[in-house]
Amino acid sequence: MSTLEHIDCPICEEDKSELLFDKDSLAVVICKACRLRYVNPRVNRQTLEAEYTETYYPPDKVERIRTDSMEWLQMNERLTELEVQHPSKGRLLDVGCGIGTFLHLSREHGWEPHGIDPSKSGSAFAQQKYKLDVRCGDIFEADFPSAYFDAIVLYHVLEHISELDPFLNELRRVLKPETGTLVIEVPNGESLQSRLQKADWPYVHPHDHLYYFSAHSLPKLLRKHGFQRVTLGKPKRVSPTMNFRFALRQAATAALVRFHLGTVIRVYAS
Repeated sequence: MSTLEHIDCPICEEDKSELLFDKDSLAVVICKACRLRYVNPRVNRQTLEAEYTETYYPPDKVERIRTDSMEWLQMNERLTELEVQHPSKGRLLDVGCGIGTFLHLSREHGWEPHGIDPSKSGSAFAQQKYKLDVRCGDIFEADFPSAYFDAIVLYHVLEHISELDPFLNELRRVLKPETGTLVIEVPNGESLQSRLQKADWPYVHPHDHLYYFSAHSLPKLLRKHGFQRVTLGKPKRVSPTMNFRFALRQAATAALVRFHLGTVIRVYAS
């Protein structure tokens, strides 16, 4: 059986695309209607899910993440902006939580943390090392109650999700209406770096990065699924050392983010 599947644009629900480039024997195309960049045909869901479950967090990767100061600085930057957007805190779900670094930090800041991740080793580490409520599986297997979470975060997860429609519908179901906040951060498919480097952009992994969203296409996808209040965040560059060179790079990043040209985009929705 072939491991590749052909799809329509997940926003427009039709195939009106043209080729952008090939990489790793896979094609990245762009929808001529909504401008979403996506892989088509792509590796099928069953193949990807098996890889995430068994091999995504080998022991050396877990140790590297756990001890990396940049990892913790990045988690803190994300949490700081979330708390500006949602200052009341409450029950937090991290979808694709990995080994639990963001949840561990959020608990120290007064949130009630919950997580889910398909990786057996990643979720086991979060449970054993940080004593977190993390389930191994997907959002559907968790079967959370409706209107249960005050905030749901997905950091570099949505680009991996094969079936976007049921996935986003489920997130909306378990998020509190009106007061809940959904946070999604993904690589920016229309960043300055991606435009210059094209197939050589480091975030182009067509095997498992299935979509390359933009500040235009991601809000459009969320509104399609009933999220009405959609705003763009301002992700910041972080560093363990603060010096003049870093200050210049941080200012340059802020300018790119202002014009939706930064390396990543972060969206808040409710």
